[in-house]
Amino acid sequence: MNSDHESRPASTWESRRLFRDFRGLIAEETIVAPLPAPEELPIPVEDMVFGEATLALAQMLPESEARKALQRKNLVAAGYLSRASWINLTALRFVLAAGAMLMLGILLIMVPPVVEPYIIGSLVLVPLLLWALPPLIVVARAGTRVFDIERGLPDVLDMLNMCVSQGLTIQQSLKRIAQELHFVHPALCSELVIVSRQAAVSSLPTALKSFGQRIESPEVSSFTSLLIQSEATGTAVSRSLSEYSESIRATLKERADTRANAASFQLLFPVSLLLMPSVFLFLLGPAIVQISDFYDTQSETLLRNQRNAAQLLDQEAPSAGTGARQGQ
Repeated sequence: MNSDHESRPASTWESRRLFRDFRGLIAEETIVAPLPAPEELPIPVEDMVFGEATLALAQMLPESEARKALQRKNLVAAGYLSRASWINLTALRFVLAAGAMLMLGILLIMVPPVVEPYIIGSLVLVPLLLWALPPLIVVARAGTRVFDIERGLPDVLDMLNMCVSQGLTIQQSLKRIAQELHFVHPALCSELVIVSRQAAVSSLPTALKSFGQRIESPEVSSFTSLLIQSEATGTAVSRSLSEYSESIRATLKERADTRANAASFQLLFPVSLLLMPSVFLFLLGPAIVQISDFYDTQSETLLRNQRNAAQLLDQEAPSAGTGARQGQ
């Protein structure tokens, strides 16, 4: 009896037939569907750089999925929010590389044989440089844009604190702040406009999470987490916003000090190398002038002595000839 009882599975409310048949109604089962890539959605032709040929040109330069994801993330962080951004980037890279190879190939036919080795070397380096340059520009612009957004967050927090204190909701406050920061922080203003539109369509936590995914920054992640938590719990955020604003300002100041210290150390070696010729010229210049004057005076003295010796020889030669004639 005990063995049979132990061998049976434990009966729970969820395992019974009644609740098993209606489990879909009792518990919500989240179905995670893969999101389509931006290139798989309809794209207007006017958004493409080379028109209808952009897609064909982009396919000429294949990329791995990991590289595609990284390039899309950098494009979004840089402010290129169009669905055709990655297609435009890939097509532009291919056109630059292929155009450089074509022009250098034509130039190789026209130049004389003496210049051909340089053109052949450029035929390898220039297309490779033009192929790698656009992603580097995107990464640099993304870093600059993220820094501008981080620099504008304290102002947003102060204004958000003022709006919330006057009775506005967080969503209304963000929409109002986006209108005020258009000329001061344009990058942050565009992101807040996107957050307001997404919040109007879905919900504010979803829009804030999307904002944190677009801009990968510790300050932005903390800012979105604070607002999501406040929206979920319904607590007063006035004091938290003021304290977090001071914290972000202190963090940005520390980062600026770190960059300033690092910049002074990085500039030490170039400045030293550039100042060494002028320092050597300043220190050794008088000695070089004195040595030059010394050699000039010595050379003039030697030349003068040679001239005097030659004149003495010329004077002694006639007198010696006259004495020989008198002796005869």
